[in-house]
Amino acid sequence: MKFKGIFYLISLASFSLADFKAPNPSDFPDWSTLQRFTVKQQLQTTNFFDISVSPNKSKLIYNRVKLNDTGINSSINIVALDRGFDHTGDLVSEIGFDFSSPIWITDDLVGVLAADTPSTQNLYTTSITTGVVKQVTNFMYPVKSVVYSPAAKKLGFIASTIQGHAPGEDIGKDGSKDIPSHDGMSYNKLFVRRGKTWLTDYRDQIFTVDADIMNGDLKVTGTPVNIMEKYTGGWERGPYSYNFSPDGKTIVFDSQVQNRKEVWKAKGGIFYVPSDGSTEPVLISSNYNGTGSFPVYSPDGKYIAWLQMMTELHDADQNRIILYDIKNKTKRIIAENWDQSPDSIKFTDDSSKLLLIVPCEINRALFSLNISDEKLTRITGDGAVESVFDLNSDSLLIMKSTLKYPPTPFIISKDGDKISKKLTIENTEYLAKYWISHADTFWFDGALNEKVQGIILYPYGFDPKKKYPVALIIHGGPHPSIRNEWNSPYNLNSFTNQGYVTVVINFHGSDGYGQAFSDSMIKNWGTYPYEDIMKGLDYVLNNTNYTDKNNVVAIGSSYGGYMTNWINGHTDRFKALITHVGIFDLVSLSYSSDDVIYVLQYEVGNPRDPADRASLDANNPETFVKNWKTPTLILDGELDYRVPVTQGISAFTALQRLGIDSRLVVFKNEGHFNEKPENILQMYEEVFDWFSKYTNQTTI
Repeated sequence: MKFKGIFYLISLASFSLADFKAPNPSDFPDWSTLQRFTVKQQLQTTNFFDISVSPNKSKLIYNRVKLNDTGINSSINIVALDRGFDHTGDLVSEIGFDFSSPIWITDDLVGVLAADTPSTQNLYTTSITTGVVKQVTNFMYPVKSVVYSPAAKKLGFIASTIQGHAPGEDIGKDGSKDIPSHDGMSYNKLFVRRGKTWLTDYRDQIFTVDADIMNGDLKVTGTPVNIMEKYTGGWERGPYSYNFSPDGKTIVFDSQVQNRKEVWKAKGGIFYVPSDGSTEPVLISSNYNGTGSFPVYSPDGKYIAWLQMMTELHDADQNRIILYDIKNKTKRIIAENWDQSPDSIKFTDDSSKLLLIVPCEINRALFSLNISDEKLTRITGDGAVESVFDLNSDSLLIMKSTLKYPPTPFIISKDGDKISKKLTIENTEYLAKYWISHADTFWFDGALNEKVQGIILYPYGFDPKKKYPVALIIHGGPHPSIRNEWNSPYNLNSFTNQGYVTVVINFHGSDGYGQAFSDSMIKNWGTYPYEDIMKGLDYVLNNTNYTDKNNVVAIGSSYGGYMTNWINGHTDRFKALITHVGIFDLVSLSYSSDDVIYVLQYEVGNPRDPADRASLDANNPETFVKNWKTPTLILDGELDYRVPVTQGISAFTALQRLGIDSRLVVFKNEGHFNEKPENILQMYEEVFDWFSKYTNQTTI
């Protein structure tokens, strides 16, 4: 359950090879030279979004976002790849309002989306030569995910509308022209909520509109056409992504379609449609039961490739790689025997290979896959690759992070030598003055007598002759592992800089360790993961002299919060627990969660089925409330419709009725994750104050 001008050579390795049982003092600095890296400092690192390479591969554009004491500072920046990686300044400062999502229109024109009124968002362009900014669209509704196809001479974009109506048209929820004065919402079928919002009849749709370059400027010359409108089935959600064909004549996209008899069995399909919307979209993944995603055209126009799950309702199934022959209308699975699950796919410019980003243990690695012989080559080593662009016959551009530095652009060779050129030093000087722990990994014998991997990071001021409290961090998902990647604001170094030895266990069910390992927690949410966590924690405590065995705390979010509630019913070894947007009662969650209830049915069982109900009750934290003893802090968002706030209130009520020291903090305008910087800071203040109360560790 998805409960997100200088270069130098660096090694891709960032995980220490040292033995965590006896850390080498040379791995640690002179502590007088470094400051603590607090949550506030983490929020003030520079972040890069919407990375894109120019058509002629000479420039890189990105949205640079930095939080400071006065708010969020955003700018659109250029890295000139053909001039020694020098930077230009902010390209769109004169627009005067919020902007985002830069895209290349030509090698000189850059498009950005700007929120020019509270209810609209339009496309603007700026010339990197002249700096002149011009408005391209003037729609009275917000648009997003804009793509320009020079071959089609069309702009594509996504806008929200009700079937049969134009976007931005004033209509009631039922499609009538009458806008009701009341605010009651009515539903005759699922789903009713998603994320932080109540659903309406509005659905995102893909539109295209004629547009061409005239006298160096992009001009819209037609009326938008809804290319999804002719589909006779029902859309549930999406589209998530779409791409024009190289010749501009067609578009491929992924979108979730309704199951008319059992709406909770909606699945993601791959569709193919003319870019002018002249005929109905065709579902080309209909013979697969699972969800398809991320369809892409080969640059030579011969193929469409996408990622395909095979199992109905299974949201964490293995992604297979599908290659669709457009001319012959045939498809096949390639690299069928590979036991890894890519989460991103793209063709190389010569159409001979696929570039795949793949969770691999604690890394997210980049692989290339030859189309002809299905040979796989791992290109990157340590770290987490977020995106990739083909530059030339020898080089790729990637965005990559580790636990020690945020997502950063690099150039890397295609031959897998694992040495890269860093394209910006924007965060280097800033981060150099803070303690950001390296991470050691370890393996131990976990549940089912299988090897399980863990991560350990070291506290500020670390001295191996002293003892430190231990903070156990339990990941959510429940399947996505904690990796060697930067996570802001949920950063492991938040805990190291408060003086905790920080431990992570990628328990059974975590991805990146093969599909069987991931599937092992299905209907076993409380068994194998708990066994792994306890055995992994014991392994660390029994093999180190610098950890205080009697001073251990744990925190988890979403499924991790399920696990802290489960822990409370099965052991009293922890001094304190923190449950963030955590699951208290699987039965009530199965009836009240948003549109992931179908995932819950697969993961933990159907509460209406007697056989499933027995398993569900056996894995339900609420079943074991009578055993709770450990002081617990509950953190929740009132707008969390994934794990509704009533789950946290229920856990708090149980703690209070049992006389256990407890505290409930509810963020009124937050959902499943805190987004506002002020709320993130408050959340961590609550976290460290709570742990400090029971560990006697001073909060900084």
